[in-house]
Amino acid sequence: MKRRVIRQGHNTLTITLPKKWVDELNIKPGDEIDICENQGSLIINGLQKSDSLSTTIDIKGFNIPMVWRFFQSAYREGYNEIRVLYDSNKKNQDGAFDFYTTQLAYEKMGEKKTFKPVIDMLQEVVSRFVGIEIMEHKKDYCVIREMGELTAKEFDNSLRRIFLLIEELFDYIIDKIENKIIGDINICKEIHTIDRGVDRFVDYCCRIINRINDSSFQEKKPIMFSTLFLLELFGDEFKYIGTHLASTKKNIDKILPFAKTVKEHFQIYYNLFYKFEMATAIKFGENDFKIYNDYFKSKESMNKDAQSVRRHFMQISKFIFCLMELRIEMEF
Repeated sequence: MKRRVIRQGHNTLTITLPKKWVDELNIKPGDEIDICENQGSLIINGLQKSDSLSTTIDIKGFNIPMVWRFFQSAYREGYNEIRVLYDSNKKNQDGAFDFYTTQLAYEKMGEKKTFKPVIDMLQEVVSRFVGIEIMEHKKDYCVIREMGELTAKEFDNSLRRIFLLIEELFDYIIDKIENKIIGDINICKEIHTIDRGVDRFVDYCCRIINRINDSSFQEKKPIMFSTLFLLELFGDEFKYIGTHLASTKKNIDKILPFAKTVKEHFQIYYNLFYKFEMATAIKFGENDFKIYNDYFKSKESMNKDAQSVRRHFMQISKFIFCLMELRIEMEF
């Protein structure tokens, strides 16, 4: 649709808003709406996420994965008050974290499943997310509210923290392989703890993008969401590697050179993310080709666990390549 520009006074130009759009959003004279500059465009946003944005989630009948997905979605979307309804008669609720670890990785290593009251399970869920707390707790519901202000600076700090935690995962696993520390369930637990931090800050970054209408966020929003999603997938691969390290009884140090090469690949991408240079991008391409050749042309025999860990490192390198594609797109 087109609108004619109208002069008002000496220095002011105005346009009218479409009546249908105004009526649908119930915009009244005197209301404030957000206008974002985006290069040659203006984005007029009539759907503001106000301080009172709230939602209700009824988790009765949900298993733990569904609790996580619904709560995570509301949090990422930017709701600052979430009311959770639950069945107060259910006394033995699966633990929010134990559900995954005991039924999957830990169960095979002898870890027992735990149960707890519903509110304790919800406290575990809430504690995994940045900037929110349970503020009200009744018999069959609780209310979670936001505790701080979301800013672009918080986004920058949290994104940097994600990169540092992924580097920590690389260092932790390489150290275990190098020093032949295997067959210990605590390896799994340590990796899960570090990865929990990755997930925590990924969700927080998504929340900030959805809440802040700054043009710099809106312009690269699809790319940043894709980048955050891939960074979150990193953690899953490290957890799979941790399961192999914790359960194996065989030495797997033959994969050490490959693991270090993949770590270097990530560090090149990390540096390019914050300071894009063509010479470094060319080096990244050469390194990616080297990883491909090392993986598919290596004839050295390895035991089954070593091969499995090596495959997960190869998958991590593929994620890094996809991240690099997104970073290059940000240059255009």
